[in-house]
Amino acid sequence: MTFAPHSMFLRSLALGTLVLMLSACTENGGGSSQAISANTVTVNGTVGGTRIVAMNDNDEILVEDDTAGRPPSAPGRFPFTLASVPVGSNLRLFFISNGILFPFYLGGTNVFTFNRAGPVNLGFVTMNTGTGRSTAEFPPVNVTPKPENPNTPPGLIPGIAPTIGITSPLAGAVVPVGPVTVSFVVQNHTIGNPGTSHLHFYLDTDATAYHFYGGSGINDNNGVLYNGVHTHFVHWKSTTTFDIFGLPSTAHTVRVVLADQNHNELSNSEATKTLSFSVSQPPTGDLQLQSVITGLNFPVGMALAPDGRVFFNERLTGKIRIINPQWQLVPTQFCQITIATSGEQGLLGLTLDPDFANNKFVYVYHSASSPLRNRVVRYTESSGSCTQEMVILDNLPASTNHNGGIIQFGPDGKLYVIIGDSENSANSQSLTTLAGKILRVNPDGSAPADNPFFSNANANAMKVFSLGHRNSYGFTFHGHTGHLWETENGPGDNDEINRIIAGGNYGWPTVGGIANNPNFRNPILAYTPTIAPTGVISIPENSTVYPAAYHNNLLFTAWNDGRIRRVILSGPDLTLLGTSSTAYTGGQGGLLSLMLGTDGFVYVSSASAIFKVVPQ
Repeated sequence: MTFAPHSMFLRSLALGTLVLMLSACTENGGGSSQAISANTVTVNGTVGGTRIVAMNDNDEILVEDDTAGRPPSAPGRFPFTLASVPVGSNLRLFFISNGILFPFYLGGTNVFTFNRAGPVNLGFVTMNTGTGRSTAEFPPVNVTPKPENPNTPPGLIPGIAPTIGITSPLAGAVVPVGPVTVSFVVQNHTIGNPGTSHLHFYLDTDATAYHFYGGSGINDNNGVLYNGVHTHFVHWKSTTTFDIFGLPSTAHTVRVVLADQNHNELSNSEATKTLSFSVSQPPTGDLQLQSVITGLNFPVGMALAPDGRVFFNERLTGKIRIINPQWQLVPTQFCQITIATSGEQGLLGLTLDPDFANNKFVYVYHSASSPLRNRVVRYTESSGSCTQEMVILDNLPASTNHNGGIIQFGPDGKLYVIIGDSENSANSQSLTTLAGKILRVNPDGSAPADNPFFSNANANAMKVFSLGHRNSYGFTFHGHTGHLWETENGPGDNDEINRIIAGGNYGWPTVGGIANNPNFRNPILAYTPTIAPTGVISIPENSTVYPAAYHNNLLFTAWNDGRIRRVILSGPDLTLLGTSSTAYTGGQGGLLSLMLGTDGFVYVSSASAIFKVVPQ
């Protein structure tokens, strides 16, 4: 899983199709700050990285602005100003991005006259590669349209060299532990699909380039070489940013270089930029992490067998592997599964049968292709290998992102399965689809007769335990009460910690966070901005390794800041929230899943390792 503010995961990023966002004229512009006169217009706004040109009938540039290298006012938004645009002149506006001209159109024409002085706010402007035009959300008033001029002004593009600028972090900045967002702006250089021009990225002492493509969405080697080891996962966050995970607390250097389709790096003076910054030491928390297994490939789920072995799945490789009771990685893999791996797809969930000691059943949730779908499949362990595949649930909703995938047996012996909304929020409120739901099924995949919607004539509804979910990467049954607790990712805000009850509707997409709407259940906690919560577990009430204050509390992990938070439950049935606090303050990158070991300690996974969670 790869997480993001509105989901724990990736966006498809085609830089060839840019969306420009022009803000209100009250923002600070990037060009001239000349005062507005009685016979001029000033166009202010923000843009996703481009050159903006205003021209007259004679193909003369009246005024222009270039956002390359400028600090953004918000992620992906760079201020600009076109000042002193004459009132009464025939005007053409051009947005130039990656060497492509997008003439600005009002209705059916790209030529117009401002007939009144003052500021102009164009609102949201879209650059459409299909039409080759840019259009405004709020067409300016006091404008007289003129006959269209479809000609490209001579010499407007030639001679413009490709450039890249790093806009954040600032040079010499000290950033907190957690994912580091690198923002950049590219001019006159297309970042396309594999086999086309793209971006090279180097971290610290990397000798090998890390390749960014616009259309692929995912890195091509699953990690950045840091001192020769593939440990630091990077993913696109938007069209102009990427995130680096797991950076140690020390000084770092980032170098970005424009490259052609053959990986030849461009040599002009503005095609390479270097940035130095530092990651701060994490503050002291109640818990710390001790490394036990390293060199793993996205260990999303862990499950403890009665004999002390730990089964875990690697999301991107399709491998299920085993750690022996001495916490040594078994060299041979338990199982290799053919999976789909785009976006947030992959081998997503794993659990063992409650009677594993006798039947040796291992259940997995994975994405599959041809056709794209998600599945729950059961394997039987035999001498450390998987045999006898049996399909429990097939043709589950799937998409590039929002697949959910966490599975676990409840104290009732039923199998619980979380499925995301499959990037269609309307799914979450419909009982005709399993997307955006928590399912409760018998071990063979059939619907239990005591399910809340079992009487519904629809076969999908019969399997539903709760609805109104967006996307979740964690749930647990409390060790003392048996209550089901779930973590849920919001779209950029209102991440949720929920107590799940049978038949409960948790509101997505109608509401998010604590909305106090009587038609939906409130979360116990909500987080804004997003932290991307992942795994969750309860501390046993008789724990001998954690302080008494931790007993019966919940711990949950977060991907975005790599922290472990403690949820203090109160009341006779542990349903009321006392408070919450940060128990581990980060330093190992994004965290994934939690598991209680035979020694009573909690174990947590990151993108490349498993750690033991111990008190300070």
